[in-house]
Amino acid sequence: MNVPLTPDLEQFVQSQVESGKYTSPEDVMIAALKILVTQEHQDIDSTETSSHEKTPEELGWPSGFFEQTAGCLQDDPLVRYPQGEYEQRETLA
Repeated sequence: MNVPLTPDLEQFVQSQVESGKYTSPEDVMIAALKILVTQEHQDIDSTETSSHEKTPEELGWPSGFFEQTAGCLQDDPLVRYPQGEYEQRETLA
């Protein structure tokens, strides 16, 4: 796979090879991608963790909302009013 780099990035990759930290430009790119993958996993993990740890109030719900509304329809049955008949349509040929 060939990936075009900006001159600045190309110079950075070359400087990493010249410094002796990496033996080739490919090694620099592999190291960079490993860091990116690690960061992405950390971002996903922190997002999942933080959303599971938040209380309803922290997520913007009014205090006690779920406690007040849970079961509030128990004594108030839902009524479905008549909708009328469906209109008759012509059969397509």
